[in-house]
Amino acid sequence: MKNLEPFFNPKSILIVGASRKAYTFSYTILKNLLEIVYRGKVFILNPNADEILGVKSYHSLEELPEIPELAVIVLGKDISHIFEKLAKIGIKNIAIESELRIDTSDPELIENLTRISRKYDVSYMGPSMLGIINFINNFTTSIIPVRQYLMQKHRKVKEGISFIAQSGGLAGAMGWWNPPQDLPISKVIHLGYGFDVDDADVLNYFKEDKTTRVILLFLREITERIVKSVQNLSPIKPVLFFYVGKEDEKEEELIKAGGIAVVNYIELFEFAKIFLWCPEPKNPDLGIIGPSSGAIYLIIKEMRKQELSLAVLTNDHKNIILEKVGGSTCDLGNPVDYWPPDRFVGTKICEIYNTSSKTLLNDDAVGGLILALEFFTEIEFDFNIFSNIKKSNPEKPIITILIQAEHEGAKRVVKTASELRIPVFENEVERAVRGFRLLYDWHSKRKRK
Repeated sequence: MKNLEPFFNPKSILIVGASRKAYTFSYTILKNLLEIVYRGKVFILNPNADEILGVKSYHSLEELPEIPELAVIVLGKDISHIFEKLAKIGIKNIAIESELRIDTSDPELIENLTRISRKYDVSYMGPSMLGIINFINNFTTSIIPVRQYLMQKHRKVKEGISFIAQSGGLAGAMGWWNPPQDLPISKVIHLGYGFDVDDADVLNYFKEDKTTRVILLFLREITERIVKSVQNLSPIKPVLFFYVGKEDEKEEELIKAGGIAVVNYIELFEFAKIFLWCPEPKNPDLGIIGPSSGAIYLIIKEMRKQELSLAVLTNDHKNIILEKVGGSTCDLGNPVDYWPPDRFVGTKICEIYNTSSKTLLNDDAVGGLILALEFFTEIEFDFNIFSNIKKSNPEKPIITILIQAEHEGAKRVVKTASELRIPVFENEVERAVRGFRLLYDWHSKRKRK
């Protein structure tokens, strides 16, 4: 296994070709490091500048006061020559972020890089690599903007998702885009060509990384090495992927290896909430609470497609719901359909959800709970009631669906649910149910392996 820690969390970095021209890739990489207040040492090499953004610029490698742990090349010419000079002075980790087309710019480049890396025992990433964003350790080599406030936000989390994208644009967007519900992010990488360190090596690194809990992949190409790495990794950490290539057989291989295929790109992040925040379901039988038969039927229709069942409650739990909730609750106590409530008052609705949630979760037959919320602003629904509910039942998944909820009330629910680490799906009934099914299937496969 290759040691990739110096690429993701180096103690010092050298930027070869840092530019004074604002809004260029070779300027932005330095600007990012300064704005996020990277704690390591930053060296830059530009023979035509004495300083850039207040950082001293060295004119030659011989002037460097020490050998940096990582060098990043952002020049577009003489890559082989620069690479060898860096290797000769003892730099063991090099990222090539120059924008190159290997087939036209330098047909011998990869052959030369391979020869040099073997001669001097150097690991390298790239070429044409957009870079790395390491939110947990406050480091980036991205050549497009990374926002400081996102760095500060994600740095506070202990574990989150890590994302490998075979697209510079999609990887780079993580530097300014905040996923749904402030989904915590650990690391992001776009490798470019990846002739030495490849996606499989990064997967192996994420396998051991304690701050990575869930792994997301955007794939244009599925290699045998990726399949093998996912096979080794999937029993330990969930690997969600979205493939845009044409080789259906390769996609099937990755699924058989344990990869979890999603239907569209945004589902990578929507389902990551479930895998990150929900415990293992003990069984596939669900409890449902909803404000109307329509909302409940929407959920049940998708449950049939996913071969999920309604949990059959004990008589004691069934009677609690029938006696204390009322409304149109079915004779079996599950699902709980409380329409119509006595009054459109927040405290009344909260008490219904409080009683129903505790009763369903306390029943051994219930493997997970789906909450459907279909409310308007006047109800003043306080989602904080689920703080104690989740504490008293930490072993069961809780998933929330907002169905036609009025905007201001929906914002309040999403904010509180995010703080409580309860995934919310806005008008995405089918996605929420399918996410539970994928969570159950992953844990079931883990046990079999």
